[in-house]
Amino acid sequence: MPIVDERSREQLRAHFEDRLTGPVELRLYTRPGTGRLILPSGLGCATCDDAREVAEALRDAAPEKITLEVIDVSAGDGTVQEVPTLTVAPPGEEPRIAWQGLPAGYEFATVVDAIDRASRSDLGLSDESLAGLARLEQQSGELEIMIFATPT
Repeated sequence: MPIVDERSREQLRAHFEDRLTGPVELRLYTRPGTGRLILPSGLGCATCDDAREVAEALRDAAPEKITLEVIDVSAGDGTVQEVPTLTVAPPGEEPRIAWQGLPAGYEFATVVDAIDRASRSDLGLSDESLAGLARLEQQSGELEIMIFATPT
């Protein structure tokens, strides 16, 4: 049984057709060929195949706007080690949005929203929030914000 069924794929196509204005790059960091077995040495990825299926469904819903690059972390580029990790960014920009783990269930809607926003270059923040973040960045230099979400 597919993770993203055909009805959901059709809804995704219609949603992206209405919402996406510019291109978006997805990157999926994975460790292919390791299967679902997790060994003590950290080899293996229980959800990499499923994450790839989700990422491909997102790309296939709007192939003229969404590109997908699958990166094998075992090749050793060193930027991302946790697998699976999915990043979203406008083309040519360094990704600032990332999901670690399988982006399904409650997380799937947030991935779709991030793709929408990246396509429109819409941060979704009020002017007041942007001004507050700018003040924090001026005070402390580089600013990194991490958001952790769980339905529990």
